[in-house]
Amino acid sequence: MSALSVIKSIWKVINVIRETFLNLIFLVIILLIFGGIGLINEAQKQDTVPQYGSLVLDLEGVIVDNTNYNDEIYALQNKIYGKKVNTSRENSLFILTQKIAQATTDPNIKSIILKLDNFVGADLSSLQYVGKYLTKFKEAKKPIYAFGTSYNQSQYYLASYANKIYLTPLGSVNVYGLAANNLYYKTLLDNLKVNTHVFRVGTYKSAIEPFIRDDMSEDARNNTTRWLTHMWDNYLNDISTQRKKANSQLVPAPETMLSELRAANGNMAQYALSNGLVDVIASSHQYELEFTDQHEVSIYDYQLKSENEQLVGDNNKSNTPLIAVVFVNGTITNGENSNNVAGSEDIVRQLKEIRKNLDKQNIQAVVLRVNSPGGSVDASEAIRSELEALRSYQIPVVVSMGGMAASGGYWISTESDYIVASPNTITGSIGIFGIISTFENSLSHIGVYSDGVSTSPLAGNNLTKNLPEETNQLIQMNINNGYQTFISLVSKARKMTTEQVDKIGQGQVWLGAEADKIGLIDKLGDFDDAVEIAATLANLTDYKIDWPKSEVNWFNALYSDMIAILPQSTAEILFEHLPEAKQLKQHISLWNNFNDTQNRYIYCLNCADVR
Repeated sequence: MSALSVIKSIWKVINVIRETFLNLIFLVIILLIFGGIGLINEAQKQDTVPQYGSLVLDLEGVIVDNTNYNDEIYALQNKIYGKKVNTSRENSLFILTQKIAQATTDPNIKSIILKLDNFVGADLSSLQYVGKYLTKFKEAKKPIYAFGTSYNQSQYYLASYANKIYLTPLGSVNVYGLAANNLYYKTLLDNLKVNTHVFRVGTYKSAIEPFIRDDMSEDARNNTTRWLTHMWDNYLNDISTQRKKANSQLVPAPETMLSELRAANGNMAQYALSNGLVDVIASSHQYELEFTDQHEVSIYDYQLKSENEQLVGDNNKSNTPLIAVVFVNGTITNGENSNNVAGSEDIVRQLKEIRKNLDKQNIQAVVLRVNSPGGSVDASEAIRSELEALRSYQIPVVVSMGGMAASGGYWISTESDYIVASPNTITGSIGIFGIISTFENSLSHIGVYSDGVSTSPLAGNNLTKNLPEETNQLIQMNINNGYQTFISLVSKARKMTTEQVDKIGQGQVWLGAEADKIGLIDKLGDFDDAVEIAATLANLTDYKIDWPKSEVNWFNALYSDMIAILPQSTAEILFEHLPEAKQLKQHISLWNNFNDTQNRYIYCLNCADVR
């Protein structure tokens, strides 16, 4: 056999293998698509779970303003992997409250049962908003019951709205206080011989402190202590009102608490009962016997009726005036929206579509829902600029601040007709910084050097060389200019002098109640108040809310779950279970997302991790 024949034979075998492999991949893709469609259709069936009895708020994961995945995605995951607890699940605040509102007037729903063992938490502003709807439910003469094996602070906040709180005999109520902690890396960076160049304006701009200190500065400590204490007082006042008991009884001083717990022989459940935190100590079996005659429907199975859901499609057939909702949820960066990231490209695209379709869709006002610690100057300004263009069409823009609207979150809020914030909204943080790390010392330590020529000290800057003095001056002047731009925007929007803004700026963080007193917002309230104000400014009496449609990316959701079922590395286990390791992962992710072209950031790192 000739060499040419051998080569041809080998090529034929390779070609057969290649075609077989590609056909198998194609077949798998087809099966996944059709299987996914079938599972989605099955998951979307609404008549499988009876819609009557007790509505069970068996929440899993966290409550957020806006989620990338809807309930059908999670139902699809359960179909594929079986029902399992998902503590990373995101629950839409507004879908949740719409369901509670519907249940309030639904004659088939007789009560609400709070089963919150798998609920991780939410910011205090969101918890208050849910509590508002639970209160309306009780005012409709419908009872609320809470049952738990242990309550964290978010779980207990919602449970405090119940008519009766049940706790298992070995359970506990873990309501001790709030903490805002951060990780600091100065010594680590010094040991790694990383040269950190910091540029900032703002005495209290603590976002850069983790890179230049090993502890919190006194200015940052005092500022954080002030607003964190106010937030804790608000938490205590709320649960005290719901439980009709004094703060000092529900949550006594640590010395008193330990003394009373010692008298109860360390029995946390008995201590909670004695102090009025709970009403009944009962096992799961005892609880089931008491409610054995009640049918239960999960909050995830309870279906919104179309007229109440208010999820407006592409065509507004009735031509009813619309108030469009735009979410800025997470760290503001250039790019697309994702979990905990507010992508300026997606947000600007949505605002442009609103502006270009004002007449077609009959949009008369916009509510900008901001829940963000800030981020890139470029990305924040892109959003603010598009809001300015929208307002030039005489469309009112009302900002509804969620749990946080600080730094870049406040930057974009300046371009509005009215700002509404919760008393517990973390806002302000009017300041700016830049940070660049160079690794010339790290590299030289292992025998690697960088050298070359440039036509100017400002040319050829890279991470392998120290920054020239001219570059330092250039960046600092740019940061100074950015701060002046920031306080000028606030000055114009809030009708203050730049000196007045600078006095309450400098990176200082304020709670909503404080921000109201110093003029950074217009009114204390919630999302519903913001919608009403938008309707008033647009002279509307009859309107619908135009919610942004969630883009269902079921492939990404399934891919994440497939990764989750693989054996975990030690690092992944640490990230999942240790708060400090999780915070480190968040910091790494945060700086990975910072991609401002001029290295300018308006971000409140120190106020982003309260628990």
